Amino acid sequence: MKKKATIVSFEGIDGCGKSTQAKQFVRYLKSKGFKTLFFKEPGTTALGKKLRKILLAKKQDILPLSELFLYLAARNELVTKKIKPCLNKKVILVFDRFIDSTIAYQGYGRGISLNLIENMHSVILNGIIPDITFVIDAPASELRKVIGKDADRLEKSIKFQEMVRRGYLKIAENEPKRVKIIKRGSINETFQSIQKLWQEFFE
Repeated sequence: MKKKATIVSFEGIDGCGKSTQAKQFVRYLKSKGFKTLFFKEPGTTALGKKLRKILLAKKQDILPLSELFLYLAARNELVTKKIKPCLNKKVILVFDRFIDSTIAYQGYGRGISLNLIENMHSVILNGIIPDITFVIDAPASELRKVIGKDADRLEKSIKFQEMVRRGYLKIAENEPKRVKIIKRGSINETFQSIQKLWQEFFE
């Protein structure tokens, strides 16, 4: 059975402003009368929130493969308990991070096998992928001042973030129909670009 729900995800390196844009997008959809649900990864579920604290702790030292499996555990909880029950409803599911974060961060950033990530995703997702993904793009060096002293464990290395950024660009290159790169501007400029792409997609 073809799903009725529409899945939209927001992606990008730390400090790019994707969370701001995702929340603004939800407000925009609701103002247009769309039934909308918002999900944050990792998070949303009880286990996801606990894992988020572990994963983003500043003094935490987690091996890359362990990190991957923690993220995937959170995703399995979210997909099974929250997403699958919504798929046959006329609703727009908006994600602040989803599957592409794992590919970009753990795959391109941490160097974990992309085939391993793909195989694990195939088990967890069972074909569930975003219909459209907005990647807010900016060089990591430009965002360091945005992150500042509040950097968590994943935000400390400009070199790492730039590797992640290149991962996102590669994902978009491989899936241009689904993944849309949006150059980071002001909040309003960026959102106008998102609106335009959304309207083209939705029509």
